[in-house]
Amino acid sequence: MNRRDELKRRLRAQSEHHLRLAAMEELRRSHPEATAAPYHPPGGAFWRRVFVPVYRRLPWSLKRRAMTALGMTAEGHGWTAPERRSGEPWRPPPVA
Repeated sequence: MNRRDELKRRLRAQSEHHLRLAAMEELRRSHPEATAAPYHPPGGAFWRRVFVPVYRRLPWSLKRRAMTALGMTAEGHGWTAPERRSGEPWRPPPVA
């Protein structure tokens, strides 16, 4: 794996991690009867305060363009996702 691929892998891992933490915090706040204490790992201020809020406000078309430009999609690796309408959940392609 070259350095560029490693940087893309780390970028994706960090973004997924902090989006997941934000989603868990949102769930925790929406259920005040739960006993879970807030979880805030050390570091990651940029991801929590800048990346997550900006990412959540961007339209999907812009996110998709950015991921394609960075080569972070499956299409760059010989696989094409099946088409789907907006709001429709992902489903695996039919078996041929």
